[in-house]
Amino acid sequence: MAKDYMPPSDFLRDLIDEDVEIETDDTATIKRLLSFFKDPDAANRDWAVFLLGQSEVDTKAVRDALIGALNDEDDSVRAEALVALAQRDGDLARPHVLEALSAEGVYPTVFEAAALCAHPDLIKPLRGWLKATGDKEVDQMVAEAVAACEASAK
Repeated sequence: MAKDYMPPSDFLRDLIDEDVEIETDDTATIKRLLSFFKDPDAANRDWAVFLLGQSEVDTKAVRDALIGALNDEDDSVRAEALVALAQRDGDLARPHVLEALSAEGVYPTVFEAAALCAHPDLIKPLRGWLKATGDKEVDQMVAEAVAACEASAK
């Protein structure tokens, strides 16, 4: 996310500014974060998904919310949800990563999710993105994802 990209929500900004770690037993904060997954503002949804994704919280409600966020209208929200899901369960995320990689344009975070899944099924679609973006940083992400997937095939 860009440095100046902040959510309008005071609650989310407080979590960001205070660099608060979201604890697995902090049900009130988790519940409130999950409520932002349906917020009308895309920046709030994006940050809520990102913050929860950076936590180690892994419950059925969290996974269900992440799966729901994969259908968000905003590309960034979908990509953050995909990374967060891949961090928790690569097998569950893999079909969604495959689908995202087949799109005409791919949000760079999808390559991070592919690396987290690290599955041979992703090698071929990832190779199609090698040096295709024209952005050195993104091309490096693709190369790292390919390497992770190739390593898992051995």
